[in-house]
Amino acid sequence: MNINLVGIGLGNPELLTKAACNAISKSDIVIGAKRIVDSIRSDFVGKKFFLEYNTEKIANIIKSNAGSEISVIFSGDISLFSGSSKLFERLKTFKNCKINTFPGISSLSYLCAKTNIDISKVKILSFHGKDELLYHNIGSNEYTFIITSNGEGAKEICRKLISFGFFDLDITLGENLSYVNERITTAKAWDLLDMDISDLNCMIIFNPDSEKAISFGLPDEVFARDKVPITKSEVRAVILSKLNISSDSICYDIGAGSGSVSIEMAGLAYEGKVYAVEKNPVAIELIKKNIHNFNAENIELIFAKAPKGLEHILEADRIFIGGSGGELNAVMDIIFASQKHPTVVITAITLETVAQISDILKQAKRHGYDTEMTAINVSKSKEVGPYNMMTAQNMVFIAKLW
Repeated sequence: MNINLVGIGLGNPELLTKAACNAISKSDIVIGAKRIVDSIRSDFVGKKFFLEYNTEKIANIIKSNAGSEISVIFSGDISLFSGSSKLFERLKTFKNCKINTFPGISSLSYLCAKTNIDISKVKILSFHGKDELLYHNIGSNEYTFIITSNGEGAKEICRKLISFGFFDLDITLGENLSYVNERITTAKAWDLLDMDISDLNCMIIFNPDSEKAISFGLPDEVFARDKVPITKSEVRAVILSKLNISSDSICYDIGAGSGSVSIEMAGLAYEGKVYAVEKNPVAIELIKKNIHNFNAENIELIFAKAPKGLEHILEADRIFIGGSGGELNAVMDIIFASQKHPTVVITAITLETVAQISDILKQAKRHGYDTEMTAINVSKSKEVGPYNMMTAQNMVFIAKLW
């Protein structure tokens, strides 16, 4: 049984590739969502059409028509946010089924071609049934392509951009691409809010300052901190390098203080999650301010004294302990029970805590961890009249378990 998974492009039948056209022509049955089928129905008379987009229902139609050649058609390209991937996996369970794939022209490639944008520079997001982290992606990518859910969804993204301070960025909005009522507009977020936007739309956001983004080690001055201690920039940079956070990491910041480490964790784990645990109510308010100021949508703030507030710690793969309120051993007992064998970084400035960490490192080795201890001593310049002198900060001991 031949099953053809066909990307038909954006909807204009003139953009259907010759190979895709031949595959549909040879098929006895064509299956697809109503809008997609309607766009090609008149060009392929004599076919039996089924209007369906649900993967399992499509699989049942195919089962019921064994022996027929069948084309399942999808909008755009079958490799970009397509239901084709799920159906492909489902069809692999069928016996004597040959799956043929036919790419189409995606809204991404079409809009990039129309606006002379190099597609290799574009970060791809979808807000169609998804909740993406917009701030990080816009801030760190020159071009960000977004498929929205509808016209109001496009306006909601514009409102978010304005709230993030990205109100001066150019947005190229593509509506009804390839159709006779196609419209491509480049404007600021404010301008798009006043437009009547089609539900069939996508956009590319251009950020010329994306290369200026700092990966980690932000200046201390950018954080709201009041009188709550902050992990200093240089020390924070070493901590984050030791943690080696991935984009999808699940992180814990225990004893989060003013939240500087949590904020930078959130930027690195932009597809993951950060749990910030803090017991000081004054610090909690500062963390809230920093979460708002940095639009750190993936931080969950937990007002508790560890080991309380660690309900999700067994899911974590990166853990920083900057303060445990005297409960370091209790916290480590929970971490050692984790099957994920997370990377843990602990800091100390007192010799008593260093002695406690030394015992923990011995336990860690018995649990199969590798360990290391680093001591860093940072001095920063300070103007004294016409001169500059170096002022030493506290020595910080950094333990790593992995």
